[in-house]
Amino acid sequence: MSNDDRAILHFEDYVPDLEYHGGEYLVTREEILEFGRRFDPQPFHVDPEAAQRSHFGGLVAPGCLAFSIRSALASQLDIRPALIAGLGVDRLDLPNPVRPGNVLSLRMRVLSRRRSESRPDRGIVTLEYEVLDQSAKVVLSMTDRSLVALDGTTIDPVE
Repeated sequence: MSNDDRAILHFEDYVPDLEYHGGEYLVTREEILEFGRRFDPQPFHVDPEAAQRSHFGGLVAPGCLAFSIRSALASQLDIRPALIAGLGVDRLDLPNPVRPGNVLSLRMRVLSRRRSESRPDRGIVTLEYEVLDQSAKVVLSMTDRSLVALDGTTIDPVE
């Protein structure tokens, strides 16, 4: 599904406890090694032999890669926000390692929403994301806030 075909979620569409599920992402050994070499050259990300001797007992993906995969999975959902801006990540946990061969999926849940007091054409939405491996173990859990347009509002993109 192309990004243009996805349903746009406006502020009003974000109902607390509403969930979206989706995506499938295969993590490869090569991807972990390349990402690790470029952005997080810890031995357990870049050296399979050293990783085997580490407390992980094998190669694991950097947390930044897990976060990036979360973004990729979110972009695969059949919805997209009427996003004005991301406001920040309130919490990010990595309870289990991501390993080569893991097949990851996404669960997104609406935690809350509130209308902006200063700008009535938008509101703040708080979402919880969980990335799960093929055994349904959570490998990333995070909460973030976004500024989202109300239905019927036209927001000019920043150029």
